[in-house]
Amino acid sequence: MKETHFKQGETIYAEGDASECSYIIAAGLVEVSRAAGEAVVPLSHLHTGQIFGEIGVIRDKPRSTTTRAATDITLLTITKQDFDTAFGDKNPLALTLLRMLCERLSDATQRIYEGQLDAVAAAISEITEIRLRPGSPEVESQIGRDGVVVNKMPFAVGRRAVAGEAAAKSDAELLLRVTKPYEMAPRHFVIEEHDGGLVLRDLGTVLGTLVNGIRIASFEQSDSAPLKLGLSEIQAGGLDSTVRFTLVITGR
Repeated sequence: MKETHFKQGETIYAEGDASECSYIIAAGLVEVSRAAGEAVVPLSHLHTGQIFGEIGVIRDKPRSTTTRAATDITLLTITKQDFDTAFGDKNPLALTLLRMLCERLSDATQRIYEGQLDAVAAAISEITEIRLRPGSPEVESQIGRDGVVVNKMPFAVGRRAVAGEAAAKSDAELLLRVTKPYEMAPRHFVIEEHDGGLVLRDLGTVLGTLVNGIRIASFEQSDSAPLKLGLSEIQAGGLDSTVRFTLVITGR
């Protein structure tokens, strides 16, 4: 492994780049983000000892996020060429098998995760009220302190249309005014029934949706999360997004 240094603020790799290296953080802090129009929205931070970028290398797929040095950092680098040399020359089947195992592990993890969702989601038959309350002053100013009651499903939540976008027409929707950068999509997430339980599903957005601190998105393990009786914290967009809700589900 080769030692590489990045100054604070420097980009390690950008979303869409070819996956040419994986890294181990020897010292420092790495910020992981995704683009939202012209803005860059942080998703998570990685610390000393953590590994990142390896799945793209093994699966030979482009980067799905951007990583930057949040502090001056030292990385140990394993290049794609090193992978190919180590696995390909001595055993031409090894890298192929490793990629296949990564795909199968990803699929298996997804199936397990989805099975857990179905097992713990609140049963529709036991729910007496679903109320979406504000979780930030910006949202409270638009929907009031008491929020809105979800009477119809699927119930979509998103951003009001701006010039060039088609306006929503469904009466089972909540649309908010959001300023740039538009962390919230015109149709961001939906509350819906799934196999008799209640779930929240991200609608293929760029930044995803946080449900009780766990991000759901097309680029994560799952694009949906179970909704249990009681309180759930919902956040549309990145870690700093002010589009926040508290979902209150009352049961019998």
